[in-house]
Amino acid sequence: MARVKKHTIIGNSAAGLSAIKAIRKSGDSRPIVLISAEKCNAYSPVLTTYYIGDEIKKSQLFLAGDGFYKKHQVQTIFGRRVETVDPDNRRIYLDDRSRLDYDDLLIASGASARDLDHVDPDASKYVSTLRTIADADKIKAVGEKAKKVVAIGAGLVSLQTIKAMLGKRLEMTLVVGSEQVLSQQMDRESAFIIQEKLAARGVDILFGREVTNVCCQGGRAQVVTSYGESLAADLVVVGKGVRPNTEMVKHTAIRTNYGILVDGRMRTNLEDIYAAGDVAEGKNEITGEMEVIATWFNACAQGEIAGFNMAGRPARRQGQFRENVTTLLGVVVASIGESKPEFGRYEELRHADFKHSELRKLYLDDSCIIGALLVGKAHDAGVIRHCIANRIDISPWKNRIATAPMDFGKILCNQGLKPWPSFSNEPNTT
Repeated sequence: MARVKKHTIIGNSAAGLSAIKAIRKSGDSRPIVLISAEKCNAYSPVLTTYYIGDEIKKSQLFLAGDGFYKKHQVQTIFGRRVETVDPDNRRIYLDDRSRLDYDDLLIASGASARDLDHVDPDASKYVSTLRTIADADKIKAVGEKAKKVVAIGAGLVSLQTIKAMLGKRLEMTLVVGSEQVLSQQMDRESAFIIQEKLAARGVDILFGREVTNVCCQGGRAQVVTSYGESLAADLVVVGKGVRPNTEMVKHTAIRTNYGILVDGRMRTNLEDIYAAGDVAEGKNEITGEMEVIATWFNACAQGEIAGFNMAGRPARRQGQFRENVTTLLGVVVASIGESKPEFGRYEELRHADFKHSELRKLYLDDSCIIGALLVGKAHDAGVIRHCIANRIDISPWKNRIATAPMDFGKILCNQGLKPWPSFSNEPNTT
Protein backbone atom coordinates (compact mmCIF):
# COMPACT_ATOMS: atom_id res chain seq x y z
CA MET A 1 0.00 0.00 0.00
CA ALA A 2 1.42 3.38 -1.05
CA ARG A 3 2.34 5.83 1.67
CA VAL A 4 0.07 8.87 1.92
CA LYS A 5 2.05 12.04 1.23
CA LYS A 6 1.76 14.92 3.65
CA HIS A 7 2.27 18.68 3.78
CA THR A 8 4.64 20.08 6.42
CA ILE A 9 4.48 23.70 7.57
CA ILE A 10 6.98 25.46 9.82
CA GLY A 11 5.31 28.45 11.49
CA ASN A 12 1.96 29.09 13.13
CA SER A 13 1.04 32.65 12.21
CA ALA A 14 -0.44 34.55 9.27
CA ALA A 15 1.34 32.73 6.44
CA GLY A 16 1.00 29.26 7.95
CA LEU A 17 -2.70 29.63 8.73
CA SER A 18 -3.44 31.05 5.29
CA ALA A 19 -1.62 28.13 3.67
CA ILE A 20 -3.68 25.63 5.66
CA LYS A 21 -6.93 27.29 4.59
CA ALA A 22 -5.85 27.37 0.94
CA ILE A 23 -4.85 23.69 0.96
CA ARG A 24 -8.20 22.64 2.33
CA LYS A 25 -10.09 25.10 0.13
CA SER A 26 -8.48 23.38 -2.85
CA GLY A 27 -10.02 20.07 -1.83
CA ASP A 28 -6.69 18.60 -0.78
CA SER A 29 -7.28 16.16 2.09
CA ARG A 30 -3.69 15.04 2.58
CA PRO A 31 -2.33 15.23 6.15
CA ILE A 32 -0.86 18.54 7.32
CA VAL A 33 1.81 18.72 10.03
CA LEU A 34 2.35 22.13 11.62
CA ILE A 35 5.45 22.87 13.71
CA SER A 36 5.72 25.94 15.94
CA ALA A 37 8.43 27.06 18.35
CA GLU A 38 5.77 28.57 20.62
CA LYS A 39 3.64 26.42 22.89
CA CYS A 40 0.28 27.94 22.01
CA ASN A 41 -2.31 28.35 19.30
CA ALA A 42 -1.83 31.05 16.66
CA TYR A 43 -2.18 34.64 17.80
CA SER A 44 -1.79 38.11 16.30
CA PRO A 45 1.41 40.02 17.17
CA VAL A 46 -0.30 43.10 15.74
CA LEU A 47 -2.73 43.09 18.67
CA THR A 48 -0.15 42.85 21.46
CA THR A 49 -0.02 46.62 22.01
CA TYR A 50 -3.80 46.63 22.55
CA TYR A 51 -3.31 43.93 25.18
CA ILE A 52 -0.56 45.97 26.85
CA GLY A 53 -2.87 48.99 26.86
CA ASP A 54 -5.72 47.01 28.46
CA GLU A 55 -7.93 47.52 25.41
CA ILE A 56 -8.36 43.78 24.88
CA LYS A 57 -7.98 40.67 27.01
CA LYS A 58 -5.20 38.18 26.46
CA SER A 59 -7.70 35.64 25.11
CA GLN A 60 -8.58 38.06 22.32
CA LEU A 61 -5.07 37.85 20.88
CA PHE A 62 -5.66 34.35 19.54
CA LEU A 63 -6.60 33.79 15.91
CA ALA A 64 -7.25 30.07 16.09
CA GLY A 65 -8.65 27.82 18.78
CA ASP A 66 -8.26 24.08 19.07
CA GLY A 67 -11.26 23.74 16.79
CA PHE A 68 -9.42 25.33 13.86
CA TYR A 69 -6.69 22.69 13.81
CA LYS A 70 -9.23 19.92 14.29
CA LYS A 71 -11.52 21.19 11.54
CA HIS A 72 -8.64 21.47 9.07
CA GLN A 73 -7.17 18.13 10.19
CA VAL A 74 -3.81 19.57 11.23
CA GLN A 75 -1.39 17.66 13.42
CA THR A 76 0.32 20.26 15.61
CA ILE A 77 3.78 20.06 17.15
CA PHE A 78 3.98 23.04 19.51
CA GLY A 79 6.95 24.16 21.56
CA ARG A 80 9.52 22.67 19.21
CA ARG A 81 11.96 24.75 17.17
CA VAL A 82 13.28 23.55 13.83
CA GLU A 83 17.06 23.45 14.01
CA THR A 84 17.88 22.31 10.49
CA VAL A 85 16.23 21.57 7.17
CA ASP A 86 17.83 18.71 5.23
CA PRO A 87 16.62 19.02 1.61
CA ASP A 88 18.77 16.14 0.35
CA ASN A 89 16.90 13.67 2.54
CA ARG A 90 13.60 15.62 2.72
CA ARG A 91 13.91 15.77 6.47
CA ILE A 92 13.84 18.35 9.27
CA TYR A 93 15.53 18.17 12.66
CA LEU A 94 13.96 19.65 15.80
CA ASP A 95 15.56 21.07 18.92
CA ASP A 96 14.74 17.94 20.93
CA ARG A 97 16.89 15.92 18.48
CA SER A 98 13.84 14.34 16.88
CA ARG A 99 13.41 14.34 13.12
CA LEU A 100 10.53 14.40 10.66
CA ASP A 101 10.38 13.48 7.00
CA TYR A 102 8.48 15.76 4.63
CA ASP A 103 7.05 15.48 1.11
CA ASP A 104 6.61 19.19 0.53
CA LEU A 105 7.57 21.92 2.95
CA LEU A 106 6.47 25.47 3.64
CA ILE A 107 8.87 27.58 5.68
CA ALA A 108 6.74 30.27 7.32
CA SER A 109 8.96 30.76 10.34
CA GLY A 110 8.49 34.55 10.42
CA ALA A 111 10.99 36.97 11.89
CA SER A 112 12.44 37.78 15.30
CA ALA A 113 12.86 41.17 16.92
CA ARG A 114 16.37 42.58 16.85
CA ASP A 115 17.84 42.67 20.32
CA LEU A 116 19.74 45.63 21.69
CA ASP A 117 23.51 45.27 21.90
CA HIS A 118 25.44 46.10 25.06
CA VAL A 119 22.86 45.22 27.71
CA ASP A 120 24.42 44.20 31.02
CA PRO A 121 23.04 40.87 32.30
CA ASP A 122 21.63 42.38 35.50
CA ALA A 123 19.73 45.00 33.46
CA SER A 124 18.07 42.53 31.07
CA LYS A 125 15.04 42.14 33.35
CA TYR A 126 14.12 45.75 32.58
CA VAL A 127 14.60 45.40 28.79
CA SER A 128 12.18 43.88 26.28
CA THR A 129 11.43 43.73 22.60
CA LEU A 130 7.82 43.27 21.48
CA ARG A 131 7.21 40.39 19.10
CA THR A 132 5.64 37.57 21.11
CA ILE A 133 3.02 37.03 23.79
CA ALA A 134 5.86 36.44 26.25
CA ASP A 135 7.27 39.88 25.36
CA ALA A 136 3.85 41.47 25.84
CA ASP A 137 3.40 39.76 29.21
CA LYS A 138 6.79 41.07 30.36
CA ILE A 139 6.11 44.65 29.23
CA LYS A 140 2.66 44.57 30.79
CA ALA A 141 3.94 43.21 34.12
CA VAL A 142 6.93 45.57 34.40
CA GLY A 143 4.91 48.48 33.03
CA GLU A 144 2.30 48.19 35.79
CA LYS A 145 4.90 49.33 38.34
CA ALA A 146 7.01 51.54 36.10
CA LYS A 147 7.28 55.30 36.44
CA LYS A 148 9.83 55.95 33.68
CA VAL A 149 9.91 54.23 30.29
CA VAL A 150 12.53 54.58 27.57
CA ALA A 151 11.63 53.40 24.06
CA ILE A 152 14.47 52.80 21.63
CA GLY A 153 13.76 53.13 17.92
CA ALA A 154 10.94 55.09 16.32
CA GLY A 155 9.29 52.50 14.08
CA LEU A 156 5.72 51.31 14.33
CA VAL A 157 6.39 48.92 17.22
CA SER A 158 7.88 51.59 19.46
CA LEU A 159 5.22 54.17 18.64
CA GLN A 160 2.36 51.72 19.10
CA THR A 161 3.83 50.66 22.45
CA ILE A 162 4.12 54.29 23.54
CA LYS A 163 0.53 54.86 22.47
CA ALA A 164 -0.59 51.86 24.55
CA MET A 165 1.16 53.10 27.68
CA LEU A 166 0.37 56.81 27.53
CA GLY A 167 -2.65 56.51 29.78
CA LYS A 168 -0.59 55.04 32.63
CA ARG A 169 0.88 58.39 33.80
CA LEU A 170 4.42 57.48 32.91
CA GLU A 171 7.41 59.61 32.03
CA MET A 172 8.33 58.50 28.52
CA THR A 173 11.46 59.14 26.48
CA LEU A 174 11.96 58.08 22.88
CA VAL A 175 15.54 57.58 21.67
CA VAL A 176 15.81 57.80 17.89
CA GLY A 177 18.88 57.07 15.79
CA SER A 178 17.70 59.16 12.83
CA GLU A 179 16.35 62.73 12.74
CA GLN A 180 12.67 61.75 12.57
CA VAL A 181 10.17 59.09 13.60
CA LEU A 182 8.98 56.43 11.13
CA SER A 183 11.95 57.00 8.85
CA GLN A 184 11.18 53.84 6.84
CA GLN A 185 7.60 54.90 6.07
CA MET A 186 7.58 58.67 5.57
CA ASP A 187 9.54 61.86 4.97
CA ARG A 188 10.43 64.44 7.61
CA GLU A 189 7.54 66.77 6.76
CA SER A 190 5.00 64.01 7.34
CA ALA A 191 6.77 62.72 10.43
CA PHE A 192 6.52 66.17 12.01
CA ILE A 193 2.75 65.69 12.42
CA ILE A 194 3.29 62.55 14.52
CA GLN A 195 6.15 64.13 16.45
CA GLU A 196 3.91 67.05 17.42
CA LYS A 197 1.31 64.63 18.73
CA LEU A 198 3.94 62.81 20.79
CA ALA A 199 5.29 66.04 22.24
CA ALA A 200 1.78 67.18 23.11
CA ARG A 201 1.32 63.98 25.13
CA GLY A 202 4.51 64.64 27.08
CA VAL A 203 6.85 62.27 25.26
CA ASP A 204 10.44 63.54 25.22
CA ILE A 205 12.14 62.71 21.89
CA LEU A 206 15.92 62.54 21.57
CA PHE A 207 16.98 62.44 17.92
CA GLY A 208 20.28 61.38 16.39
CA ARG A 209 21.33 59.15 19.25
CA GLU A 210 22.41 55.55 19.54
CA VAL A 211 22.31 53.51 22.71
CA THR A 212 25.82 52.53 23.78
CA ASN A 213 24.97 50.64 26.97
CA VAL A 214 22.15 49.62 29.29
CA CYS A 215 23.25 48.93 32.84
CA CYS A 216 21.61 48.51 36.21
CA GLN A 217 21.90 51.15 38.92
CA GLY A 218 19.79 51.86 41.97
CA GLY A 219 17.14 49.28 41.14
CA ARG A 220 16.61 50.71 37.66
CA ALA A 221 18.02 50.46 34.20
CA GLN A 222 20.31 53.24 33.01
CA VAL A 223 20.23 53.84 29.25
CA VAL A 224 23.46 55.47 28.11
CA THR A 225 23.38 57.28 24.76
CA SER A 226 26.08 58.25 22.28
CA TYR A 227 25.69 61.82 23.59
CA GLY A 228 26.78 60.65 27.04
CA GLU A 229 23.30 60.99 28.54
CA SER A 230 22.19 58.49 31.19
CA LEU A 231 18.44 57.94 31.21
CA ALA A 232 16.87 56.20 34.19
CA ALA A 233 14.18 53.68 33.24
CA ASP A 234 12.00 51.12 34.96
CA LEU A 235 11.25 49.66 31.53
CA VAL A 236 13.19 49.80 28.26
CA VAL A 237 11.23 48.86 25.12
CA VAL A 238 13.37 48.03 22.09
CA GLY A 239 11.91 48.54 18.62
CA LYS A 240 14.90 48.20 16.28
CA GLY A 241 13.24 46.14 13.55
CA VAL A 242 13.21 42.42 12.84
CA ARG A 243 15.35 39.79 11.12
CA PRO A 244 13.95 36.82 9.16
CA ASN A 245 14.28 33.44 10.84
CA THR A 246 16.49 31.80 8.23
CA GLU A 247 18.92 29.97 10.52
CA MET A 248 17.37 26.57 9.76
CA VAL A 249 18.42 26.78 6.09
CA LYS A 250 21.80 28.43 6.65
CA HIS A 251 23.89 25.43 5.62
CA THR A 252 21.66 24.19 2.80
CA ALA A 253 21.36 24.82 -0.92
CA ILE A 254 18.22 26.92 -0.35
CA ARG A 255 19.03 30.37 -1.70
CA THR A 256 18.85 33.28 0.71
CA ASN A 257 19.68 36.95 0.72
CA TYR A 258 18.13 38.89 3.59
CA GLY A 259 15.32 36.32 3.62
CA ILE A 260 14.62 33.08 1.74
CA LEU A 261 14.35 33.90 -1.96
CA VAL A 262 11.05 32.95 -3.61
CA ASP A 263 9.35 33.38 -6.97
CA GLY A 264 5.77 34.49 -7.58
CA ARG A 265 4.46 31.06 -6.60
CA MET A 266 6.39 31.19 -3.30
CA ARG A 267 8.72 28.47 -4.52
CA THR A 268 12.34 28.43 -3.41
CA ASN A 269 15.08 27.25 -5.75
CA LEU A 270 14.60 23.67 -4.49
CA GLU A 271 11.75 21.42 -5.56
CA ASP A 272 8.78 21.13 -3.16
CA ILE A 273 10.12 23.75 -0.73
CA TYR A 274 8.19 26.98 -0.36
CA ALA A 275 8.55 30.05 1.85
CA ALA A 276 6.06 32.75 2.80
CA GLY A 277 5.60 35.63 5.21
CA ASP A 278 8.27 37.60 7.05
CA VAL A 279 10.94 35.00 6.27
CA ALA A 280 10.40 35.19 2.50
CA GLU A 281 12.07 37.59 0.08
CA GLY A 282 10.10 38.15 -3.11
CA LYS A 283 9.95 40.65 -5.94
CA ASN A 284 8.58 44.11 -5.21
CA GLU A 285 6.50 44.77 -8.31
CA ILE A 286 7.05 48.52 -8.19
CA THR A 287 10.80 48.62 -7.74
CA GLY A 288 11.57 45.28 -9.36
CA GLU A 289 13.90 44.53 -6.45
CA MET A 290 13.83 41.46 -4.22
CA GLU A 291 12.60 42.46 -0.78
CA VAL A 292 11.21 41.10 2.48
CA ILE A 293 7.85 42.81 2.94
CA ALA A 294 7.09 42.17 6.60
CA THR A 295 3.40 43.06 6.83
CA TRP A 296 0.43 41.00 8.00
CA PHE A 297 -1.41 41.46 4.71
CA ASN A 298 1.55 40.26 2.66
CA ALA A 299 2.10 37.25 4.92
CA CYS A 300 -1.54 36.20 4.52
CA ALA A 301 -1.41 36.65 0.75
CA GLN A 302 1.88 34.79 0.35
CA GLY A 303 0.71 31.94 2.59
CA GLU A 304 -2.43 31.58 0.50
CA ILE A 305 -0.39 31.38 -2.70
CA ALA A 306 1.94 28.79 -1.19
CA GLY A 307 -0.99 26.71 0.00
CA PHE A 308 -2.67 26.67 -3.40
CA ASN A 309 0.55 25.61 -5.10
CA MET A 310 1.25 22.91 -2.53
CA ALA A 311 -2.22 21.55 -3.27
CA GLY A 312 -1.48 21.41 -7.00
CA ARG A 313 -3.51 24.50 -7.88
CA PRO A 314 -1.06 26.87 -9.59
CA ALA A 315 -1.37 30.46 -8.35
CA ARG A 316 0.87 33.49 -8.45
CA ARG A 317 1.26 36.47 -6.11
CA GLN A 318 0.27 39.76 -7.71
CA GLY A 319 0.43 43.35 -6.53
CA GLN A 320 3.26 42.75 -4.05
CA PHE A 321 4.69 45.93 -2.59
CA ARG A 322 4.98 47.68 0.73
CA GLU A 323 1.76 48.82 2.39
CA ASN A 324 0.77 49.63 5.92
CA VAL A 325 -2.22 51.35 7.50
CA THR A 326 -2.28 52.20 11.19
CA THR A 327 -3.53 54.81 13.65
CA LEU A 328 -1.10 56.67 15.89
CA LEU A 329 -2.37 59.04 18.59
CA GLY A 330 -5.63 59.54 16.69
CA VAL A 331 -3.93 60.10 13.33
CA VAL A 332 -4.40 57.58 10.53
CA VAL A 333 -1.19 56.86 8.62
CA ALA A 334 -1.12 54.88 5.38
CA SER A 335 2.04 54.20 3.40
CA ILE A 336 1.50 52.36 0.12
CA GLY A 337 4.06 51.43 -2.49
CA GLU A 338 6.85 53.99 -2.87
CA SER A 339 5.85 56.21 0.05
CA LYS A 340 9.28 57.78 0.44
CA PRO A 341 10.88 57.91 -3.02
CA GLU A 342 14.12 59.61 -3.90
CA PHE A 343 13.57 63.38 -4.18
CA GLY A 344 12.61 64.47 -7.68
CA ARG A 345 12.36 60.96 -9.07
CA TYR A 346 8.56 61.00 -9.49
CA GLU A 347 5.90 63.64 -9.90
CA GLU A 348 4.35 64.50 -6.56
CA LEU A 349 0.73 65.47 -5.92
CA ARG A 350 0.50 67.11 -2.52
CA HIS A 351 -2.28 68.39 -0.28
CA ALA A 352 -1.65 69.73 3.23
CA ASP A 353 -4.00 70.82 6.00
CA PHE A 354 -1.81 71.02 9.07
CA LYS A 355 -4.62 72.55 11.13
CA HIS A 356 -6.37 69.18 10.95
CA SER A 357 -3.14 67.11 10.96
CA GLU A 358 -3.58 66.11 7.34
CA LEU A 359 -0.94 65.62 4.66
CA ARG A 360 -1.40 63.62 1.49
CA LYS A 361 1.33 62.84 -1.04
CA LEU A 362 0.82 60.75 -4.14
CA TYR A 363 3.71 59.85 -6.43
CA LEU A 364 3.15 59.41 -10.16
CA ASP A 365 5.12 57.75 -12.92
CA ASP A 366 3.65 58.37 -16.41
CA SER A 367 0.19 59.21 -15.01
CA CYS A 368 0.14 56.06 -12.87
CA ILE A 369 0.34 56.11 -9.09
CA ILE A 370 3.34 54.18 -7.83
CA GLY A 371 3.14 55.23 -4.18
CA ALA A 372 1.26 57.25 -1.61
CA LEU A 373 1.68 58.61 1.88
CA LEU A 374 -1.61 59.51 3.54
CA VAL A 375 -1.58 61.16 6.96
CA GLY A 376 -4.86 62.05 8.67
CA LYS A 377 -7.10 61.22 5.72
CA ALA A 378 -6.80 57.73 4.28
CA HIS A 379 -10.36 56.71 3.38
CA ASP A 380 -9.27 55.81 -0.13
CA ALA A 381 -6.17 53.77 0.77
CA GLY A 382 -7.72 50.64 -0.75
CA VAL A 383 -8.63 52.46 -3.96
CA ILE A 384 -5.12 53.86 -4.28
CA ARG A 385 -3.66 50.40 -3.72
CA HIS A 386 -5.88 49.12 -6.53
CA CYS A 387 -4.62 51.86 -8.85
CA ILE A 388 -0.99 51.08 -8.04
CA ALA A 389 -1.41 47.34 -8.56
CA ASN A 390 -3.27 47.78 -11.86
CA ARG A 391 -1.16 50.66 -13.26
CA ILE A 392 -4.35 52.67 -13.84
CA ASP A 393 -4.00 55.95 -15.76
CA ILE A 394 -5.38 58.52 -13.31
CA SER A 395 -4.79 61.59 -15.51
CA PRO A 396 -8.58 62.31 -15.86
CA TRP A 397 -8.74 62.87 -12.08
CA LYS A 398 -5.24 64.14 -11.51
CA ASN A 399 -6.33 67.58 -10.28
CA ARG A 400 -8.78 66.09 -7.76
CA ILE A 401 -7.34 62.98 -6.16
CA ALA A 402 -5.06 64.70 -3.67
CA THR A 403 -7.87 66.69 -2.06
CA ALA A 404 -11.04 64.61 -2.60
CA PRO A 405 -10.33 60.97 -1.78
CA MET A 406 -13.89 59.74 -1.43
CA ASP A 407 -15.00 61.35 -4.69
CA PHE A 408 -12.05 59.72 -6.39
CA GLY A 409 -13.13 56.33 -5.04
CA LYS A 410 -16.67 56.82 -6.28
CA ILE A 411 -15.41 57.79 -9.73
CA LEU A 412 -13.38 54.60 -9.95
CA CYS A 413 -16.32 52.51 -8.77
CA ASN A 414 -18.47 54.10 -11.46
CA GLN A 415 -15.90 52.96 -13.99
CA GLY A 416 -16.73 49.36 -13.09
CA LEU A 417 -13.30 48.47 -11.70
CA LYS A 418 -13.23 45.24 -9.73
CA PRO A 419 -11.33 44.57 -6.49
CA TRP A 420 -7.73 43.52 -6.93
CA PRO A 421 -7.07 39.89 -5.91
CA SER A 422 -3.94 38.84 -4.07
CA PHE A 423 -3.34 35.95 -6.46
CA SER A 424 -4.17 34.72 -9.91
CA ASN A 425 -5.08 31.21 -10.93
CA GLU A 426 -2.98 29.82 -13.76
CA PRO A 427 -3.75 26.97 -16.13
CA ASN A 428 -2.86 23.69 -14.48
CA THR A 429 -0.26 22.21 -16.81
CA THR A 430 0.75 19.38 -14.53
